Amino acid sequence: MEILHTILESLPLAIGGIILGLISGTLAGLFGSGGGFFITPALNIFLGLPYNIAIGTSACQVLGSSSFALYHHFDRKMHGVRIAFLTGIGVPFGSFFGVKLVGRLSNIGTITFAGHIIPAQQFIFTSIFCIFLGLISGWLLLDNFYLRRGREHDHHVGYLAWIKLKPMVSCETIPDGPFSAPVFILLGALVGFLGGLLGIGGGVIMMPMLFYVVGQETKYAARTSTMLSFMISLLATTLHASHGNVNYLLVIFLISGAFFGAKIGVAIQRKMGGKTIRKYFAFVVLAAVIMVIIKLITIINNAPAALIK
Repeated sequence: MEILHTILESLPLAIGGIILGLISGTLAGLFGSGGGFFITPALNIFLGLPYNIAIGTSACQVLGSSSFALYHHFDRKMHGVRIAFLTGIGVPFGSFFGVKLVGRLSNIGTITFAGHIIPAQQFIFTSIFCIFLGLISGWLLLDNFYLRRGREHDHHVGYLAWIKLKPMVSCETIPDGPFSAPVFILLGALVGFLGGLLGIGGGVIMMPMLFYVVGQETKYAARTSTMLSFMISLLATTLHASHGNVNYLLVIFLISGAFFGAKIGVAIQRKMGGKTIRKYFAFVVLAAVIMVIIKLITIINNAPAALIK
């Protein structure tokens, strides 16, 4: 009877975890993003995990989904390995400081905002996700529907290609020519920091960054992003596990769903052009923004009113 009770208690967690894992795996295969930008707030919103546990659990799940996506991409030539390696050099440094900051923010008690007493951890992390995802989705939508309106080609950008800080590295997936190796390392430190802070694999920022900042073609940027998601989530998982921020039972359910989702995402990605991939990616990130904004409004409305002195 006790075993049956335990199974029934775990059932909502299992169903929720498998569904979220399926979505995350699909995003990993399709966009080269481990889905952490969606999974972390979703774990807090739908399954009620505290943000520090949601972040650590998400990082572990992203490790699984990015591993599956990487495996399914191996039946083709793995373009972008050199970029992933150079960018990955900076990842450990950023991840370390990101995880440290999570610990600091998690220890803050409550704050007063708009006349309400709100748990600081909830408010701070939800606000960070709103701003972070809002900026990314806003830029992607602006670029796809205004700046590139009427352009049929998938021309790369490369905003930092002008930096000639040596050594310079040639990569066949960057049409503009050699790119600065130190800049790759700094970009890796940035996405590593975000991975440690938010439990994301970095794909949500890495794919647009590789296309717009580095100048890598979209299809290859998605694959390079998958490799980096694996590196970032591996480090973030190790660090968060040492702080007790991982729900391992939930990770099993999440990864089970991600296994099938990755197959679906990779199959879809191979049939899509670079412009289409960026367009759908913008809408997916926008949906995550709306979800987080609704959560933030709910947190504020449900919080007790502050006493007026």
